[in-house]
Amino acid sequence: MPEHKKLRVAVIGCGMIHVEHMQGYAELKDKVEIVAAVDRKRECLEAVRDKWGLPENALFADWDTMLAEVRPDAVDLCLPNYEHFPAAMDAIAAGCHVYCEKPLGMNAAECEKMIAAAKAKNLKLAVGFQQEYCPSTEVLVNARNAGFFGELRSVHGSLLRRRGTPNWGTYYSRELGGGPVLDILVHLLDVITHVCGRPEPARLSASYFYGEGKNPCDVFCSAPDWNSRDYNVEDLAVAQITFRNGLVVQLETSYINHIREDCVYDFKLSGAKGGAWWRNGKAPELYADRFGAMMNITPAYLPSLGRPDMFRRKLDNWVTACLTGSALMLPGEIGLYIQRMLDAIALSAKSGKEVEL
Repeated sequence: MPEHKKLRVAVIGCGMIHVEHMQGYAELKDKVEIVAAVDRKRECLEAVRDKWGLPENALFADWDTMLAEVRPDAVDLCLPNYEHFPAAMDAIAAGCHVYCEKPLGMNAAECEKMIAAAKAKNLKLAVGFQQEYCPSTEVLVNARNAGFFGELRSVHGSLLRRRGTPNWGTYYSRELGGGPVLDILVHLLDVITHVCGRPEPARLSASYFYGEGKNPCDVFCSAPDWNSRDYNVEDLAVAQITFRNGLVVQLETSYINHIREDCVYDFKLSGAKGGAWWRNGKAPELYADRFGAMMNITPAYLPSLGRPDMFRRKLDNWVTACLTGSALMLPGEIGLYIQRMLDAIALSAKSGKEVEL
């Protein structure tokens, strides 16, 4: 537990996602002090300095120097996926709590080492999911806990982009942690399993589809200039996971896919007594037989469903845990639980065989 009243946090990685983290910390200023920022790109550090008022001596080009000179209480990793593991391990070795954007690591073995290292030093390691903090998700969890769904039977989830390959960062490269499975399916799998009570997976099968991402974009779209030359990740992935409680979850995710919408992010859940439709950023619908009729149920009111609120709440949970020793909503073990399924999806797609978990 830090000796200071506020948690002294260093942000490592100052690309696009760090902005939402910094906005969250701005609302937690009574609990948090941002003491350093790290990025290899000078222009990113200058943007942090100009936007958030960090002094020049708080800006660093590498995390090793920062950890040695600043000695923060905690670090927030907003790095490309392939750098999560080395940065987290160095920070933990320096005695820092760690908040790590998703996925926790590139594979389950990395996640296991991060968790073990943090536990050995009694440090908090959190993984950066956020849909747990969405009111629409909370409604479905409450419904499950109340027995509304009965025995869970099936879920069909989609996180699809029509032409949504990021034209920044390393999302085009499998070796650097890119592709829709590691980038966006990770969120869908997290929220579905959270709503379903984190059941134990038994087996899964998956397929990857390739081709279009390797070609330069020749249609009008919002992000046409991705790195097609070095693109080696899946365009589309589909998977089916059977859990030990009998639940079957079907998943689909894509950067490039011929669908009507620009983006689809939802899942439909079916149980023995009731069902539901969860949609990102929208109120949920619940379905059941009541009063001699088939009923569709929607909340009359929900608080904000926006990302700023979710980011503030998830960071507040981590900051409070670091300061007081309270429990994390999303500890590293949840990242490992998800990563084991992501690893199995990749293995099944590569081998063409069903994988036992």
